[in-house]
Amino acid sequence: MSQAIAKSIPVRADDKAAILAQAAANALWERKGFDVVVLRVKEIVQYTDYMVICSATSDRHAVALSDSVEAHLLKEFRDKPVGIEGRTWGRWVLLDYSDIVVHVFHRPVRDYYQLERLFADAPRLELTEPKWVADVSPDQLIEQSFDYGDELWSSAALDGEHLEQYEEEEDQPEA
Repeated sequence: MSQAIAKSIPVRADDKAAILAQAAANALWERKGFDVVVLRVKEIVQYTDYMVICSATSDRHAVALSDSVEAHLLKEFRDKPVGIEGRTWGRWVLLDYSDIVVHVFHRPVRDYYQLERLFADAPRLELTEPKWVADVSPDQLIEQSFDYGDELWSSAALDGEHLEQYEEEEDQPEA
Protein backbone atom coordinates (compact mmCIF):
# COMPACT_ATOMS: atom_id res chain seq x y z
CA MET A 1 0.00 0.00 0.00
CA SER A 2 1.85 3.04 -1.14
CA GLN A 3 0.15 6.28 -0.24
CA ALA A 4 0.72 9.19 2.08
CA ILE A 5 0.12 8.16 5.66
CA ALA A 6 -2.39 10.24 7.57
CA LYS A 7 -1.78 11.38 11.10
CA SER A 8 -1.50 8.66 13.76
CA ILE A 9 -3.44 8.60 17.00
CA PRO A 10 -2.82 6.48 20.11
CA VAL A 11 -5.24 3.94 21.54
CA ARG A 12 -6.80 5.62 24.59
CA ALA A 13 -7.85 3.50 27.57
CA ASP A 14 -11.26 5.22 27.70
CA ASP A 15 -12.05 4.59 24.02
CA LYS A 16 -13.84 1.20 23.96
CA ALA A 17 -14.08 1.22 20.16
CA ALA A 18 -10.31 1.77 19.80
CA ILE A 19 -9.62 -1.08 22.23
CA LEU A 20 -12.00 -3.30 20.26
CA ALA A 21 -10.20 -2.32 17.02
CA GLN A 22 -6.80 -3.21 18.54
CA ALA A 23 -8.21 -6.56 19.67
CA ALA A 24 -9.53 -7.22 16.15
CA ALA A 25 -6.09 -6.38 14.74
CA ASN A 26 -4.49 -8.80 17.23
CA ALA A 27 -6.88 -11.57 16.10
CA LEU A 28 -5.97 -10.87 12.48
CA TRP A 29 -2.23 -11.01 13.19
CA GLU A 30 -2.72 -14.22 15.15
CA ARG A 31 -3.80 -15.87 11.88
CA LYS A 32 -1.13 -14.11 9.78
CA GLY A 33 -3.29 -11.34 8.35
CA PHE A 34 -1.11 -8.59 6.89
CA ASP A 35 -1.17 -4.90 6.02
CA VAL A 36 -3.49 -4.32 8.98
CA VAL A 37 -4.58 -0.71 9.45
CA VAL A 38 -7.22 0.91 11.63
CA LEU A 39 -8.73 4.20 10.48
CA ARG A 40 -10.73 6.50 12.77
CA VAL A 41 -13.64 7.44 10.53
CA LYS A 42 -16.18 8.70 13.06
CA GLU A 43 -15.69 12.28 11.83
CA ILE A 44 -16.26 11.13 8.22
CA VAL A 45 -19.08 8.56 8.37
CA GLN A 46 -22.02 8.07 10.72
CA TYR A 47 -22.21 4.28 10.82
CA THR A 48 -18.99 3.44 12.70
CA ASP A 49 -16.06 4.89 14.64
CA TYR A 50 -13.20 2.74 13.29
CA MET A 51 -12.49 0.67 10.20
CA VAL A 52 -10.12 -2.22 10.54
CA ILE A 53 -8.68 -3.22 7.16
CA CYS A 54 -6.60 -6.33 6.53
CA SER A 55 -5.26 -8.36 3.61
CA ALA A 56 -5.40 -12.14 3.24
CA THR A 57 -3.36 -14.44 1.04
CA SER A 58 -6.40 -16.28 -0.39
CA ASP A 59 -10.17 -16.61 -0.16
CA ARG A 60 -9.86 -19.32 2.48
CA HIS A 61 -7.43 -17.21 4.46
CA ALA A 62 -9.89 -14.30 4.42
CA VAL A 63 -12.61 -16.54 5.86
CA ALA A 64 -10.22 -17.91 8.52
CA LEU A 65 -9.20 -14.37 9.47
CA SER A 66 -12.81 -13.27 9.85
CA ASP A 67 -13.55 -16.38 11.94
CA SER A 68 -10.59 -15.50 14.17
CA VAL A 69 -11.84 -11.95 14.73
CA GLU A 70 -15.33 -13.16 15.52
CA ALA A 71 -14.13 -15.80 17.99
CA HIS A 72 -11.62 -13.47 19.66
CA LEU A 73 -14.07 -10.58 20.17
CA LEU A 74 -16.76 -12.93 21.43
CA LYS A 75 -14.37 -14.53 23.94
CA GLU A 76 -12.68 -11.33 25.12
CA PHE A 77 -15.55 -8.81 24.99
CA ARG A 78 -18.70 -10.97 24.60
CA ASP A 79 -19.31 -8.92 21.45
CA LYS A 80 -21.04 -10.38 18.39
CA PRO A 81 -21.19 -8.77 14.96
CA VAL A 82 -24.52 -7.17 14.05
CA GLY A 83 -23.85 -8.09 10.43
CA ILE A 84 -21.57 -10.27 8.34
CA GLU A 85 -21.15 -10.03 4.57
CA GLY A 86 -19.02 -11.86 2.02
CA ARG A 87 -18.05 -14.92 4.04
CA THR A 88 -19.35 -17.30 1.37
CA TRP A 89 -16.87 -16.21 -1.30
CA GLY A 90 -14.08 -14.84 0.89
CA ARG A 91 -12.93 -12.12 -1.49
CA TRP A 92 -14.07 -9.35 0.86
CA VAL A 93 -15.45 -10.30 4.26
CA LEU A 94 -17.06 -7.55 6.32
CA LEU A 95 -17.82 -7.86 10.05
CA ASP A 96 -19.96 -5.04 11.44
CA TYR A 97 -19.68 -4.48 15.19
CA SER A 98 -21.32 -1.02 15.06
CA ASP A 99 -18.39 0.75 16.78
CA ILE A 100 -15.92 -0.95 14.43
CA VAL A 101 -16.25 -2.46 10.97
CA VAL A 102 -13.68 -5.08 10.02
CA HIS A 103 -12.83 -5.50 6.32
CA VAL A 104 -10.84 -8.62 5.41
CA PHE A 105 -9.78 -8.52 1.78
CA HIS A 106 -8.18 -11.04 -0.49
CA ARG A 107 -5.16 -8.94 -1.46
CA PRO A 108 -6.05 -8.26 -5.14
CA VAL A 109 -9.55 -7.16 -4.12
CA ARG A 110 -8.11 -4.76 -1.55
CA ASP A 111 -5.76 -3.35 -4.16
CA TYR A 112 -8.73 -2.83 -6.48
CA TYR A 113 -11.07 -1.04 -4.02
CA GLN A 114 -8.40 0.95 -2.14
CA LEU A 115 -10.46 1.84 0.95
CA GLU A 116 -7.49 3.60 2.53
CA ARG A 117 -7.41 5.95 -0.41
CA LEU A 118 -11.12 6.65 -0.06
CA PHE A 119 -10.56 7.54 3.61
CA ALA A 120 -7.10 9.10 3.13
CA ASP A 121 -7.87 11.95 5.55
CA ALA A 122 -8.80 9.59 8.39
CA PRO A 123 -6.23 9.33 11.18
CA ARG A 124 -4.67 5.90 11.71
CA LEU A 125 -4.75 4.22 15.07
CA GLU A 126 -1.26 3.47 16.43
CA LEU A 127 -1.38 -0.30 16.72
CA THR A 128 0.85 -2.48 18.83
CA GLU A 129 2.12 -4.94 16.21
CA PRO A 130 3.62 -8.34 16.97
CA LYS A 131 7.32 -8.72 16.16
CA TRP A 132 6.76 -10.99 13.16
CA VAL A 133 4.98 -8.20 11.25
CA ALA A 134 8.23 -6.25 10.84
CA ASP A 135 10.19 -9.40 9.94
CA VAL A 136 7.92 -10.86 7.23
CA SER A 137 6.85 -9.25 3.97
CA PRO A 138 3.35 -9.78 2.53
CA ASP A 139 4.94 -11.41 -0.52
CA GLN A 140 6.59 -14.03 1.72
CA LEU A 141 3.20 -14.84 3.27
CA ILE A 142 1.62 -15.19 -0.15
CA GLU A 143 4.45 -17.46 -1.34
CA GLN A 144 4.06 -19.68 1.73
CA SER A 145 0.32 -20.09 1.28
CA PHE A 146 0.03 -20.32 -2.51
CA ASP A 147 -2.93 -22.51 -3.34
CA TYR A 148 -3.33 -23.96 -6.85
CA GLY A 149 -7.06 -24.26 -6.19
CA ASP A 150 -7.35 -20.50 -5.91
CA GLU A 151 -8.23 -19.58 -9.49
CA LEU A 152 -7.16 -15.95 -9.33
CA TRP A 153 -3.64 -16.70 -8.10
CA SER A 154 -3.02 -19.90 -10.04
CA SER A 155 -3.86 -18.47 -13.44
CA ALA A 156 -1.90 -15.26 -12.79
CA ALA A 157 1.14 -16.89 -11.21
CA LEU A 158 1.85 -19.71 -13.65
CA ASP A 159 3.49 -18.81 -16.91
CA GLY A 160 2.43 -20.64 -20.07
CA GLU A 161 5.00 -23.46 -19.84
CA HIS A 162 4.26 -24.26 -16.19
CA LEU A 163 0.52 -23.91 -16.69
CA GLU A 164 0.61 -26.49 -19.53
CA GLN A 165 2.64 -28.85 -17.31
CA TYR A 166 0.17 -28.40 -14.45
CA GLU A 167 -2.81 -29.05 -16.76
CA GLU A 168 -1.14 -32.19 -18.16
CA GLU A 169 -0.61 -33.51 -14.61
CA GLU A 170 -4.29 -32.86 -13.86
CA ASP A 171 -5.38 -34.82 -16.98
CA GLN A 172 -3.38 -37.93 -16.02
CA PRO A 173 -5.61 -40.73 -14.67
CA GLU A 174 -4.95 -41.70 -11.07
CA ALA A 175 -3.18 -45.02 -10.60
